[in-house]
Amino acid sequence: MKKIGRNDPCACGSGKKHKHCCLPLIERASDTFPSLDALRADAQALDALSNSVIDLVDAGEFDEAEAACHSLLERYPDQVDGLDRLAMVYEAKGEHARAAVYYRKTAEFAQSRSGFDQEFIDWANEKAKTNAEQ
Repeated sequence: MKKIGRNDPCACGSGKKHKHCCLPLIERASDTFPSLDALRADAQALDALSNSVIDLVDAGEFDEAEAACHSLLERYPDQVDGLDRLAMVYEAKGEHARAAVYYRKTAEFAQSRSGFDQEFIDWANEKAKTNAEQ
């Protein structure tokens, strides 16, 4: 596909030059929406922080793991990782009542958003139930 130059007729068919028609809209959209590279970098940062919680729990560094969870919740409030990982930390610390609360929050989060299957929701609810019984 040929790139449209600034002074070429706009591809929308208005008869105006591209720079006076759709180009400003395209430029505003590119300023508003993050680039694909930025989205990838953000996803990698989320994965790294989320996975660091598991490593910290495995190392028995619960305070650091809990701090990383709070960072997840603050930096990525639209992702389930912070809730799920915090439940995991409390469960590992033996704080089962708190773990149950966060597993319930994980299930509620997943139920309120698309992209989560029923199996994950059931798993989180079962973990909440098991921890509440301990």
